[in-house]
Amino acid sequence: MFGLRYHVASLAAVFVALAVGILLGVAVSGKVTDAGEAAELQNLQDRNERLQQDLDAAQAAAEAATQQGEGSEELFARAYPALMENRLDGKDVAVLFLGPADGSLRSEVERSLADADGGAPARVVALDVPVDDTDLAAALEGDEVLAAYADDGGDFSDLGRELGRELVEGGDTPLWAALSTRLVEERSGSSSLPVDATVVVTTWTPPDEANGDEEAAAQTEATSSLLEGLVRGLDGVGVPVVGVAAGDDPPEIIELYRDQGISSVDDIDVPAGRLALALLLAGAEPGHYGLGDGASDGVVPPIEPLTIE
Repeated sequence: MFGLRYHVASLAAVFVALAVGILLGVAVSGKVTDAGEAAELQNLQDRNERLQQDLDAAQAAAEAATQQGEGSEELFARAYPALMENRLDGKDVAVLFLGPADGSLRSEVERSLADADGGAPARVVALDVPVDDTDLAAALEGDEVLAAYADDGGDFSDLGRELGRELVEGGDTPLWAALSTRLVEERSGSSSLPVDATVVVTTWTPPDEANGDEEAAAQTEATSSLLEGLVRGLDGVGVPVVGVAAGDDPPEIIELYRDQGISSVDDIDVPAGRLALALLLAGAEPGHYGLGDGASDGVVPPIEPLTIE
């Protein structure tokens, strides 16, 4: 993509220079009165010829870059099924929306799992945020077991970490059972079995400011602490955790994943992003992958060959 944009920009610059040169040449050609002006006109004509050559070369380079890009896309499209085959065979994956469920992103994640022979997600949870910090604190304080997670300062990171652990390990999930009506907007799948990896999809981000609204500010702080703790709880169990975003999502989402210490894929809506996700969920080198500026580790992780038994 960068190479093609570069050639197009170069092409435009050369074209502008050529047009200016031609105009200057025409303007001077009508005023030739002596040998000095004739020499100047010849210089301009020579320069125009060089610019025309540069223009032709830029056009050829742009065409070559386009052909190379199209060839690479075709090659990847042909290789994609083989690269994905059996990557997630036998692995159970959970999907957690940090905010309301997004049907488009969910579809892309499920497509990635299916392409890698991983089947449907073992469970999907979408959170109802921002949380009501006062109501959540009262619910925790009113339960003898859950009271340990109550915090007068509105910090629910410990609660989040335990929720994250329960989501991965499955089995008895007392916190999710007790707090689902307050925290869960949508849920599907079974919570009984552990999962092998988790996909995180951020659909809620803290507002820039609360405009002096203390209640809104308290809810934002409580929600942020809960979500940060939840992701750390997922990551602390020791299974792959990957945050995903679409190519047109704000770059701040990838920065959130980076701050939370988990891997990320910034373009889950294209084949390269779905391949990167499958590789990471299967245990590839953690990092930040994709086509955007935040993809500091490349387009996809190193691809290890599968061992067929």
